[in-house]
Amino acid sequence: MLTQNLVDWFIVVLRWAHIVAILGWVGASLYFMWLDSKLRKPANAPGVLGEAWMGHGGGFYIVQKRQISPGEVPSPVYWFRNEAAITWVTGFLLLVFVYYWGGGVDLIDSDNALVSPGMAIAIAIGLLAVSWVVYDTLWASKFAAEKPAVATIVSAILLLVVVYAMCRLFSGRAAYIHIGAVMGTNMVGNVWRRIIPAQEQAVAATSAGRERDMAMALRARRRAQHNTYLTLPVIFTMIAAHAPSTYSHGYNWVVMALLIVAGIAARHVMILFDRRLPVGSAWLPAAAPLVMAVIALSVLTTPQLSTGPNAATGSERPVSFTVVRGIVALRCVNCHAQRPVEPGIAAAPGGVRLDSPGEIVRHAAKINATTIATRAMPPGNFTKMTDEERALIGRWVATGAHAD
Repeated sequence: MLTQNLVDWFIVVLRWAHIVAILGWVGASLYFMWLDSKLRKPANAPGVLGEAWMGHGGGFYIVQKRQISPGEVPSPVYWFRNEAAITWVTGFLLLVFVYYWGGGVDLIDSDNALVSPGMAIAIAIGLLAVSWVVYDTLWASKFAAEKPAVATIVSAILLLVVVYAMCRLFSGRAAYIHIGAVMGTNMVGNVWRRIIPAQEQAVAATSAGRERDMAMALRARRRAQHNTYLTLPVIFTMIAAHAPSTYSHGYNWVVMALLIVAGIAARHVMILFDRRLPVGSAWLPAAAPLVMAVIALSVLTTPQLSTGPNAATGSERPVSFTVVRGIVALRCVNCHAQRPVEPGIAAAPGGVRLDSPGEIVRHAAKINATTIATRAMPPGNFTKMTDEERALIGRWVATGAHAD
């Protein structure tokens, strides 16, 4: 028990550190994209490509973007490499202790598992490495340099394949966070392998009195653009656990694909807004995919009323609360109790307790949403709730959700 408590606290600390590192890295990335849109070229300032005045904390700051001439050595230069590294390390450790530590049982859906838990762990880790190698090889190629639009389409297709494969092999919740991990790994790889090396090469070239490698700089800028457009989809995968209607959907891979489209389009809208572009033709390529993705998501994730043999009708005899309480006790109370008995659960998830009649009735709508509409609970159906039991709960809710 003491060991599990230490692991639980270690996970809390990891989550805390992960979020802090993300604020430093992603915050800086968003800031520089915003800054580029605000820079204005000053008059009579040789070597200054643009500058912006800002106010903060009662003081005023001027930020300049400069053209570095051969022989000019800027010092010191601050990078945001460590924030990216800490984000990835803490994120990977969270995957280890949340999904791999227990043997991978939380990675798969026990009802429809296509692979063993151990194989799921190997696939999850291997895919992080393989995805980076494939992505980096593609965008470092001459093909991508000459035909970036085609390379973008190829990248989108490959990402869709990853999304589909993960949603088929893993439980919905595990699939979503691992899709985010794949995108996040590529983002960190861009920083460490392409963006920062290009900046270091620029400093080394000016120090030696040489012209910088502009082709390398262009590739680094393209990778930085990839990172900024992937930011919002990755952040959603981190909070997806709070949206069971997405990851537990029967077509969760389609939902994830639409969320990625919506996130990329929303980021483009943010960039257009930062640039203060007038509403017009420039907004259509960003706004149209965003609106269509949101509409599609709304329609796709709307719970459908059952019309099958288990559907409740007004004349149907209500299900006894004693039956419902027995199902809840068998399938839910090991976690949702004042003192959970499930290993690794210290308190009722979400503060939802189901260990008394009053609590079951009070949370009837939530029980219906998570066990019937989205089937997100129990997670991965690890307590083996049957379709018949779900139907009984649905009938009880539909006929008033009363206690006996």
